[in-house]
Amino acid sequence: MKIDPVRRLAWSVLVTVSEGGDLDAELEAAQASLVVPRDRAFLASLVRGTIQWQARYDHLIGLFSRRESPHDPRVLNLLRMGLHQMLAMDGVPDFAAIDQTVAVARAVGETRRSGFVNGVLRNLQRRLTPQGGDAPGGPDRIEEMFSSLASDPAGWVSAWYSHPRWLVEDWLRRFGRAATEDLCAFNNRPVPLDFCVLPGEDPETVTASLAVDGSREVEQVAAGTLRVSPRPGRGTIRQLLDEHPRLIVQDATVQDATRWLASGLDDLPDSPWVLDMCAAPGGKSVHLAALLAPGRNLLAMEPDDRRMQLLRGTVTRVGPLPLVRGDGLRPPLAPGSCAAVLLDGPCSGTGVLRRHPEARWRLQPALVRTKARLLGDLARRAVELLAPGGVLLYATCSLQEEENQAVVDGLLRVVPGLETVADEDGAWQKVWLPPEAPGDGFFAARLRRKRETHA
Repeated sequence: MKIDPVRRLAWSVLVTVSEGGDLDAELEAAQASLVVPRDRAFLASLVRGTIQWQARYDHLIGLFSRRESPHDPRVLNLLRMGLHQMLAMDGVPDFAAIDQTVAVARAVGETRRSGFVNGVLRNLQRRLTPQGGDAPGGPDRIEEMFSSLASDPAGWVSAWYSHPRWLVEDWLRRFGRAATEDLCAFNNRPVPLDFCVLPGEDPETVTASLAVDGSREVEQVAAGTLRVSPRPGRGTIRQLLDEHPRLIVQDATVQDATRWLASGLDDLPDSPWVLDMCAAPGGKSVHLAALLAPGRNLLAMEPDDRRMQLLRGTVTRVGPLPLVRGDGLRPPLAPGSCAAVLLDGPCSGTGVLRRHPEARWRLQPALVRTKARLLGDLARRAVELLAPGGVLLYATCSLQEEENQAVVDGLLRVVPGLETVADEDGAWQKVWLPPEAPGDGFFAARLRRKRETHA
């Protein structure tokens, strides 16, 4: 059989990513080698889907393997990509998925184990279509095969929704079964594209540009928030941003959280500076700057050279902001010099797992603890920069308690002279939990350094 070069390329990307490679970079490089747009789309769908659903597929591999499940990523990824074509890519017949996966196995030097790959896939096919022929795809074909996990809620949710067990256990403890299932299901849905229309740009003009060819739907999620589906390609996005300088790509939840954080900036001290402590890539910087009262200036700080270039590109296109190269742990600013500090620091990112399918498999509890310690250190430095009466805006794209509530509770416990800044409903900290949230998962809190406190 003639081997499909796109499937072989997909296998190569999957193996590289499973060994620590960067998914976006590997996938972009692989797509660049393909001429036909349909091939590039097929490659992306196969690679990202295989990674996203790998725990579900690993359960099935164990169920239909007549020997111990393989641990070699070369063989595992052959089986996973075969299963993904059979179960989640409706345009691929089962026979093509199986035959091509076996052909790839032989082409990449796995001839000895190609029979094993063929056997596992055909065992599944026989269970799904006992009378022969192809059956329609979809999760309803396989849900009964997870019944052995019914007495183990964490195991079932982890395997069925394809999330790491330790994370599922944490979410079950904190959010309950129904909310955890909803959250995991949300993380497996296609990601739309959200735009934030900043002051100076006409939302109606932007909407008309986005829907110009009739191939996309544009929904106004909130004032100034536009959602586009299906998601345009990168080239189209770049063109739209070039045409509309006051338009930025920003998740709907992040926009909502930025507005909520900014609403706590009344009655600030005289210092003109509002610092964004970890500013790159710059979306929140320019959005928050647009929400500040006249006379307030946002200063965007970033320690990393590469990310500083992203930040510089954003502020150059949208509108000038002062930038400073600096580490939040050793900020190049005087204590007490800021009216407010936004700290949206480096975190585990468990609120944005739908955007990065490989990230869920690389997270470990130890990483969450490490990030929590770093966030705590950064938060204490941020408080030191506040003038009396200044406000700390704390935020993460994490849903982990250690990085969120525990950090701000620790600040209130050990830093003298801090108080909470409640909104009109009495809330001073908020969790945006999908799918009830307008977009990604997010956490934010507002604290004030009391005016009578002296450094």
